[in-house]
Amino acid sequence: MARATKKILKGITLRGNVYQARLTIPKDARDSLGLTEFTQSLETSDFKVAATRGETFIRDWKRQIGEARGLLSPISEALLWKAELNKANQEHPDNKIFDDGDYPPIHDVLSNKLDNMEISEGYQEAKKFSDIVRGITLSSDSFVKEYMATRTVTSRSSQQEKTRIGYGTSMFPTFPINKQQVNRWALSLLQEATTATGKPYSHGTAKSIINTNAQYYQFLLDMGHLNPDLINPFKDVRLSNGGGKKPLPHEVRIPWEPGQVTHLVEACAAKRDSELLKITLLAAHSGARINELATLLVSSVHLDAAIPYFKITDSKTGSGLRNVPVHPYLELLLKEMINNSTNKYLFSELTLTNHNERSSAISKRFGRLKTKLGYGENQVFHSFRHSFTTMLEQAGVAENVAMDIVGHEKPSLTFGHYSGGTSMEQRYEAICRSIHYSFHKIPALDLELHSTE
Repeated sequence: MARATKKILKGITLRGNVYQARLTIPKDARDSLGLTEFTQSLETSDFKVAATRGETFIRDWKRQIGEARGLLSPISEALLWKAELNKANQEHPDNKIFDDGDYPPIHDVLSNKLDNMEISEGYQEAKKFSDIVRGITLSSDSFVKEYMATRTVTSRSSQQEKTRIGYGTSMFPTFPINKQQVNRWALSLLQEATTATGKPYSHGTAKSIINTNAQYYQFLLDMGHLNPDLINPFKDVRLSNGGGKKPLPHEVRIPWEPGQVTHLVEACAAKRDSELLKITLLAAHSGARINELATLLVSSVHLDAAIPYFKITDSKTGSGLRNVPVHPYLELLLKEMINNSTNKYLFSELTLTNHNERSSAISKRFGRLKTKLGYGENQVFHSFRHSFTTMLEQAGVAENVAMDIVGHEKPSLTFGHYSGGTSMEQRYEAICRSIHYSFHKIPALDLELHSTE
């Protein structure tokens, strides 16, 4: 039986505790789209966030409906004209003129359209249309899909990049643009409140938005969609950081103390949340990121090797692709997980998002648990990575060994460029020497049996 939904705002409904966007497709567009309704989970229980996300989906759906019904936006129509004009020019390359001295018919039709547009909509609108058709300007979102197809990142990162490019293309509907325009936009990102949070973007987020758009703009230049002689206005944008303003205490990520890790492990065991317990244990003994663990393949765990290890094959950086020794405490647990896996992943029971992102739901489960236990905003799942690194340092582990274990790039030329990396023996010895918790007296497989509510 389907769960009841509650309509909150036009196009936004509440399904259980999560908002979703919905839009009924008109009958005359259903055959073209092959659907009767668009639906999309907004993956949030926060109404303000849902309204912002929902608006983006609904706007795109309306665009698709318009295209299916033949109601194109002026920019979409201009792009179709551009394609037809290019085709005609290729068929008649000699000055684009027929033998009898006349231009191809499409030139006449286009000229008439521009004349009519100038009369009905004004000179500026007609010029904007003409510039797109003739390749002087480009609809900024024309090649987002093609650009994203070149990106080899996780589905979560891909969606984030697409969203951030969307901020840029919404601000600048047509390219090219100049450096001054981008500078003003960059300043607004740091000063103007966002709809979702009511606060401006942080310096780091604003910088990431600008850099993501710089990569997309460079793609347009490299592919010839924009004049390659143009400069990339998104590159080398200087963002003010508030005059060296230090982050607030609650914004600084801090490690979990060993006693706090024990507290979290015991709480996971008491909840009988096996997946959360296992991923917490693995993070605390490896320093791996949550998405690296959530996407860990059964085939990447090698317990029969001379030194058992697992291979990280999905990471946010090239340095993150690495072999991590298995802490002795986890060997039997990993063996059981391999035997019980129902698919190719070690964590086979994780809940997936609509974008097949594996770590989001369990990350939120951890967030709810640690908040219930009284921990603040500056301690999150990623803090296990801080804790692990801290324990290595306090045990006197050499920095280059620690960097190979956690997957950090080595900045020096000697170790970073010429060295083949540390040995598995060095990494294993470092982990065994550094990582100790009070719950180790109870086998990992028995933690839930020994827990009490």
